[in-house]
This record gives sequence, structure tokens and C-alpha cells, in this order.
Amino acid sequence: MRLEQITFTRFIAAIAIVFYHFGREIYPFNIDEVKEVLLQANIGVSYFFILSGFIMIISYGGKQPINWLDYIKNRIARVYPLYLLGILAMIIVPLLALDVNLYELFFATSMIQAWIPGKAMSYNFPGWSISVEFFFYALFPFLLNRIYSKEYKLRTLAFFGIAFWILTQLIFHYLVSSSFYKGDPSPSHDLLYFFPVMHLSEFLIGNLAGLFFIKIKDVYQKKYDLTLVLLFILLIIMMKFPMGLQFHNGLLAVLFVPIILLLSLNTGFITKLFSKKPFVFLGEVSYSIYILQLPVFYYTKNIQVGSPETTFYLKVLFHIALCCLTYLYIEKPLRSTIKNIRFSKLKAKV
Repeated sequence: MRLEQITFTRFIAAIAIVFYHFGREIYPFNIDEVKEVLLQANIGVSYFFILSGFIMIISYGGKQPINWLDYIKNRIARVYPLYLLGILAMIIVPLLALDVNLYELFFATSMIQAWIPGKAMSYNFPGWSISVEFFFYALFPFLLNRIYSKEYKLRTLAFFGIAFWILTQLIFHYLVSSSFYKGDPSPSHDLLYFFPVMHLSEFLIGNLAGLFFIKIKDVYQKKYDLTLVLLFILLIIMMKFPMGLQFHNGLLAVLFVPIILLLSLNTGFITKLFSKKPFVFLGEVSYSIYILQLPVFYYTKNIQVGSPETTFYLKVLFHIALCCLTYLYIEKPLRSTIKNIRFSKLKAKV
């Protein structure tokens, strides 16, 4: 099942994160009212985690039991080629200066950096979220084969999933406001903000949303354009007025899940617009945009073309264009090559 209208939302989240990292001092993001919203744009990562949980159910929900080897091979094919390219791009300068930390390089290339306090940002810092994501990928066959495929009622799964999400929010907010938290950078910051287990509830909530969607999709498809616009406005309001709340670890699932569900069920204008080929293509390129943002802006940092605003927006356009090329000529071909690897008769089911 393809929900192409969802794909473009990945681009929106990815480009918002690019603006968050590199555009804070650029008009109109340097206007105080706009900057307050932009400073919360890293919630795009949380959206990725929740959407990933949702899409995994949509993609694999009818295919259990999952063959673990084939499944992991496909997941590696999906994320690793561009992930490795991002790291390689960021070690060129340290390598020339003979200043490569082999331990950090091993952690990063093995996608385990988010598990190690102080190492989550190693080399290509957006890669920390891929370290978290791969933890979800490794866990998903067990969840699908041993839990979601059983005759548990959806309300039972929802009870435990939502209870776990609430518990993680309470723990996170308590610790981040306690003496345990020493600020950024510190091991406590890495444990609270980057440690994979701290984000597990986001993926599980996405799984629940996927299971719920499969159950209701044939009954509740209709136009939800107005509701989606209202939810987006509410999201902007919450980003502008966080009221001391921390959104980094999935608190905004209360809005992200309804947005994902209603957009998936929607038959109105927004779905028709987001399903057009250019928007779907930008959504497919979003992973490149996210994982290659640091190399692009690092190597173009000394380039100035007119005003800071002109320079920044030209760099953004260059970044998108370059990522279109990496998607077409690196990501897609390597993904296909890796997926075509055969493990002969090996079977490995979780």
C-alpha cells in the first residue's frame, strides 16, 4: 500500500530541520516571532520516528512472519549508502590533517553512536537519528512476528503503547528539569536527547497508528482538508508557545498522529496536491536532504553570493538539486544492488 500524500511531509520535515540548523539568522527566520517557531523545528526528527513506525506497519503488516535477513538487508539498502556517503564527506578534512578518531569513526559507521554518551554527534551529526532508527528496524520483526501478529485486541496494544509513551514523557520531563541534567554538551544531555530507548515510544506510537489505520481505512476515507489545516495551525501555535514543555522526545505525537492518520485517509485537495509527482519526488529525496545537509553547508560555508539571504537560499537550492542527483545516481542504484543480494537458502525468522 502506497500513501504518496504522506511522502511529501518528509520533505517538509527535512527542509525545516535544514532551516533550523543553518537559517536561524536569515530573514524571515531571524524575526523574533518566526525564530521562536524555527527553534522548535527539530521536532521534524520526532515526526520521522513516528512516521517510520506508521509506514513500517503499512509496508509489512500483511507480510508476517518477516524473514530477518532479507528484512535487514532491505533496511540497510534503504539507509546505509547515503548514510556512509555523509560520513565519508565529513572525514575528508580530518583525514588530510591526520586527525581522524578511529573509535568515533567506528561508532558512526556501525550506526551505534547514539548508544554512547558523548559520541552521538560523531562526524555527520544528523546520523545520530539513523542510529536510533536502526534500533527500531532491528526491533520491528520481533514486534510484528511476536506481538502484532497475535490475537491481541487493538485497544490492549493501544493501552500499553500509550501508557509507555506517557511514562517516557514523564521521565524525560522530570530528568531534564532535575539536577541530573547538566546541559548541552554533557553525558546527561546525550542520554536524554539521543539515547535510542528514549525515543522508542515514538516508533511504537507510530506502529499503533498504522494498526489503527489498517482497521479503519475502508470506512473513514473522506475529505479532511479543513481539519488538517487546523491541526497544522495548532502545531505552529504549540511550537511558538511551548510553555516550558520539551517536544524533542515525541510529546507532539498528540498532533503528529492525527495529522498522519487524517492525511492518509483524506480524499480532498491536500492529498491530491501532495500526491502530484514533483511533490512525491521531493519526499523521496528528503532522506538525502536530511543526511547530507552538514557536508553541503560545511563545504560551502565560505561561499558568498550577494546578501546573506541570497547566499543562504541559493545554498538551499543547490543542496536540494545535489540531493536529487545523489538520490537518482547513488541512493537508488545502490539500494537496488543491495536488495538484489541473495542469501541462498539461509532462513532467519524472529
